[in-house]
Amino acid sequence: MKTIALTIALVSVATAHAQLITLDPDNYPDGTVLNTVIPSVSLITAGANNIAIPFNVTARIETAFPYQPPTGSSVFAHVGIPFWNDGRRLRMDFNGLVSSISIDFMGSTSLATEQGRLEVYGSSGQLLAQYNTQPLFGGQIEAMAIQRSQPDMAWAVAYTLPGQSVFGHLDHLVFSQPVAVPEPGTVAILSLAAAGLLLRLRRQR
Repeated sequence: MKTIALTIALVSVATAHAQLITLDPDNYPDGTVLNTVIPSVSLITAGANNIAIPFNVTARIETAFPYQPPTGSSVFAHVGIPFWNDGRRLRMDFNGLVSSISIDFMGSTSLATEQGRLEVYGSSGQLLAQYNTQPLFGGQIEAMAIQRSQPDMAWAVAYTLPGQSVFGHLDHLVFSQPVAVPEPGTVAILSLAAAGLLLRLRRQR
């Protein structure tokens, strides 16, 4: 019976595959609160210490700056403000660990450059990695992307680095989470093995 139990358990073994999840403000009406609009991630505004402050993250159609957002016409915003700086960071808390993340950063002015930063953290709050964009002028876009060898990112923050202009925009969040997907070949082989063992035991009886 132990052999049968082991075989049946092996039949249910699944290998981890990643699914890409996208959260784009363009997919929601202007002003929509995006904090928990999808179950895979929670968004909130955070201060320079990465601790959340009570400002909802919303979709905002960009009209104040003369540059087309990275995708469509809307960007991430908070309290009506469509840009993010060191004191107002976009914080993303994932529902489960993720292995990759990408978010678009766009410069907002032709008078000075801006740099975006993406920081990712583990479940214990340790900084795992960070990404800085090149200095970007208004309308220039760079995807801030971090890929890990295994799912270990619990949360992340994105914002404009201080030093020059600090009105960078954020748009189009994409991240990957593992999902259990059975391997058809493995399941088929183990199912046959389980059936064979059951038949053999019946004959022995």
